Amino acid sequence: MAQLIDEGEISKKDRIKITSSLLVSALVFLVIQYDAINFDSNILRLTIDWSNLLVNALGWQIFAATLVVVAAANIIYSRFSGFFKHNKKKVFLFISIATNLAILGFFKYFNFFADSFVVMSESLFGYTPGAFTLDIILPVGISFYTFQTMSYTIDVYRGEIKASKKLTEFAAYVSFFPQLVAGPIERGKLLLPQFQQARPTPEWSDVREGVWLIFWGLFKKLVIADNLAKIVNPTFEYYASGGSAGAIPPTDSLSLIIVLYAFALQIYCDFSGYTDIARGTAKLFGFNLMINFRLPYFATDPSSFWRRWHISLSTWLRDYLYIPLGGNRGGSLLTYRNLMLTMILGGLWHGAAWTFVIWGFYQGALLSIYRALGIDAEMGGNYPQWKKILMIIFFFQLTCIGWLIFRAETPETIVSYLGGILFNPLTTPETWELLKTLLFYSWFLIVFQVLQYKANNLNPMQNWHWFIRLNIWVYIIMSLLVLAAAGGQEFIYFAF
Repeated sequence: MAQLIDEGEISKKDRIKITSSLLVSALVFLVIQYDAINFDSNILRLTIDWSNLLVNALGWQIFAATLVVVAAANIIYSRFSGFFKHNKKKVFLFISIATNLAILGFFKYFNFFADSFVVMSESLFGYTPGAFTLDIILPVGISFYTFQTMSYTIDVYRGEIKASKKLTEFAAYVSFFPQLVAGPIERGKLLLPQFQQARPTPEWSDVREGVWLIFWGLFKKLVIADNLAKIVNPTFEYYASGGSAGAIPPTDSLSLIIVLYAFALQIYCDFSGYTDIARGTAKLFGFNLMINFRLPYFATDPSSFWRRWHISLSTWLRDYLYIPLGGNRGGSLLTYRNLMLTMILGGLWHGAAWTFVIWGFYQGALLSIYRALGIDAEMGGNYPQWKKILMIIFFFQLTCIGWLIFRAETPETIVSYLGGILFNPLTTPETWELLKTLLFYSWFLIVFQVLQYKANNLNPMQNWHWFIRLNIWVYIIMSLLVLAAAGGQEFIYFAF
C-alpha cells in the first residue's frame, strides 16, 4: 500500500508478488496442521500423517476468503484505478488507514462497544439484546505495530520517506523483535534505513551501553516493578471487588497514598525497563531505537510530562492527530478541543475501558488548564529552582491521580479509592511497613535519577570514576540475583 501511495500505481509483477505472499502465508500458517508432522531425532526420520495434514476447515475458509479478497482487489485496481487519476495517493492512504484502524478496532474494541450497547439498552429501554461478544483474543502488541505501520504510510504520503519495494525490509521494520510488543513506536524514516544499509560492527562503546541498558532495564523490572506489584495488586483488587464500594478500606489514607506512589514507580519501571532492554538488545545488533523516557517524574507540568513519558506515543499523537486537527492554530477554544480529542483517543489507544476514556479526559483537562494559565517551566517559564522543585512535587501528585484512574478497573473503583484516601485519615502499623517496602526497593532508582536530572544526562556514569561504576554494577547484579521477585509479572504494556 505504501508503494501505491508513493508512486500512485503498482506494477503487475509486484501485484503478483503480493498476491502470492498472502496466499502462501494463509496456506502455511492457517491450513497446514503441523501436529501431523513428526520428526524422530533418535533415528532422524520424518513422518507425515497425510490424512490429517490439510484437514483444518477454518483454515481453508480463511484461505478461501483471502483468495476472494486478493482477486477482488486485483480486479478493482485494474478496472477502476483510472477513476482516481488525480487523487490516487489520497484514496490509497485512506484505504490503508481505514484498514489498519478496522483491524485494531475489531480486535481491541468490539467487545467493549458491544457490552456498552447492552448496558445502554438495558438502562434506557429495559431491553436486553442477545450476546454480541465473541471473546476475541487480543494480539500482543497490536496497538504498537498498528501505529508504527500507519506512521510509515503517512510519512510516505507526505514525502518524508520513500516506500520500500522489498517485502523483507518492510516486514523486518514492522516485526523487529526487541520493540515489537511494547515499543517504542518507531518511525519508518528512522528505523527502516537501518535495514536498508549495511551496518558496521558495533563499537565497544555501543556494546557497553547496550549491556548496561539491558541490566538497568532488568533491574527496574524484576527488582523494583515486580516487587512493588506485591503491594499494589492486592490493594487495587480489594477495591475492584464487588463488595468493597462504601466499605471501610483495608488500609488508612496514608497507606493508600503510598500504594499509589508504588504504582507510579511500578508502571514507570515496568514500561521503561522493557524499553531499556529493547534499546540495549537492538544496540548489540547495531540498531539504534529512540529514547522513550526522559525522567518523566521530574516534569513540572503536563506538557513537560508528555515530552518525557512514552515519547514515541506522545510525538505520534502530536504529529498525526493533534497537528492535523489544527493544533494551536485556530484560537484557544479550538486548541483546547484538539487537546481533549487527542488525549481521549490516546486513552482509548491504551485499552477498551471507560477508565481509559476518563484518564484521557483527565490528561486533556490538565493540558488545557496549564495552557490556559500559561505554565510551562521548561519551554519559557523563568522560575527559580526552589519553585521548580515545588512544581515537580505538585505535578507528581496530579500524575498519581491519573495513575489511579489508569489502574482502576471501573469508575466505581476510582470513587471508592479516593473515598478511602479522603475519609479514613488514620495510620496503622502496616503503613510504615508499606513505606519501608517502597523505599527499600526504589531508593537506588530515586538517587540515580536525581543524579541524572542534575547532570542533565541519562547516562552520567560515563563521566564517573571507574570505582564508582564498578560498585554500581556489583549492586545491580547482586540485586538481580538476590532481590528479583519470584515468579515474575507480565509486562504491563503487553496488554496494549
